[in-house]
Amino acid sequence: MAFNKVVLSLCAGICLVVLAACASTPVTPAAAPANTATPATTPPTSTTAPAMTEAQTATLMEKKFQEAARGYKTVQKDGKTMYCKRERVIGTTIPTMQCMTESQLRRQVESTEELKNRMRRGGGPCVQTGGGCSG
Repeated sequence: MAFNKVVLSLCAGICLVVLAACASTPVTPAAAPANTATPATTPPTSTTAPAMTEAQTATLMEKKFQEAARGYKTVQKDGKTMYCKRERVIGTTIPTMQCMTESQLRRQVESTEELKNRMRRGGGPCVQTGGGCSG
């Protein structure tokens, strides 16, 4: 039963992130005039981010984890650090304490970031075939 509550909390959190990502304004590079040629030696624009190293990615994910952890109350239970938050589970009006381990919270942050990045790239769960969507 507690596992179902955690899953519902994760789904609700991901849905909120998806809605926030959809509501944000996309960054689009300025279009170059059609009659001018772009020289080959032009440096990349600020919208083209260089590939991040593994250390930079780990530092960024740690920062995201710390930001997410601020919204939770830290509780020690059986020698483990638990992150708890009082939330209303879908279908009820009574808020209950929802707890997860550090690894579960880290996985939630990682999956949320992965989903946001996929949405920014336009690579959602749908594969366009003809006029419809499959997959």
